Order: sequence, then C-alpha cells, then structure tokens
Amino acid sequence: MDWNFFFGFDGRINRAKCWRAMLLNSICLLIFILVVPLNIGGSFGNADPKWGVPLLIALLLGTLGPAIIISTWCFTAIAIKRLHDRDRSGWWMVVFFIVPPLLDKLWDWLDSPTAAFFVSLLGAVLSAWAFVEIFCLRGTRGPNRFGSDPLARGNIRIDTASPASR
Repeated sequence: MDWNFFFGFDGRINRAKCWRAMLLNSICLLIFILVVPLNIGGSFGNADPKWGVPLLIALLLGTLGPAIIISTWCFTAIAIKRLHDRDRSGWWMVVFFIVPPLLDKLWDWLDSPTAAFFVSLLGAVLSAWAFVEIFCLRGTRGPNRFGSDPLARGNIRIDTASPASR
C-alpha cells in the first residue's frame, strides 16, 4: 500500500481518486466513531457511575481524538494533491478551509445585519468555491509544476520484469 497517497502532500491526483479517497476516509472514521464508543460503553454498563462516566469520556477522547486527527491529516493531504492537480498551491487550503470559519466567527461579533450578511455570504461563496475547485473541476492537462498529469496515458507504469528477476 502506498501510504504517501493518504499521508503525503506532494504530487497530483485526479477527481475520481479524490472522491474514492474521501469516501474511504469518511467511512473509516464513521465506523470508528460508531464502533469504539459502543465497545467501550458496553464494558462500562455495570460500572459505578461515579467512576464509569469520567473513565468512559477519557477513553473516548483518547481513542477518537487521534482518529479524528489522522482523518483530518488524510483529508488535507488528498485535498492538497487535488489542488496541485488544478495547478494551485497547497496554501489555498487556508483560503478554503480556515477563512470561512473565521468569517463565521466575525459574523457573530458584527452588530450591523448588513455587514454580517455580506461576511456570511463571503464565507458561503468561499466554501462553495472550495467544493467546486477540489471535487468538480478537471485538473490541468499535461504536466504542471507539481508533477505529471495523472490522467495521461504515459503515466501508467507497466512492470516488464520477469517474475524470475524479481
């Protein structure tokens, strides 16, 4: 298995691989979120509530926290590679995934409904643009500064070595 695909930030991937990787990432996280609490919670069903609930919370945070961190890392790596396919720097992740939540916080602090509306609209537009840019648009044709075109026929690696020479 190529771990660089899920954890590395270099190279390019096409839309189909991006969709499959994001779906796999989401399913794994969902299964982990559903299975771990049920297994941990079942073993504490008859425990003393005084110690059972705090221990359960500590175990959930200890197991789900790393799972969410790993899932976020994989999402970021896949999205950056997809941005590379669009010939964009990985720093666009800041515009697409950091700025909208900051605008949402700004929206909470504004007293003017008109200004709050435009700030909220800007955050929604950035989020929609991120979705279209990463998941919908085709990558640049041919090689770009981040690597060769993942859809180019010349990129298919064929192992011509005989089984005896391996």
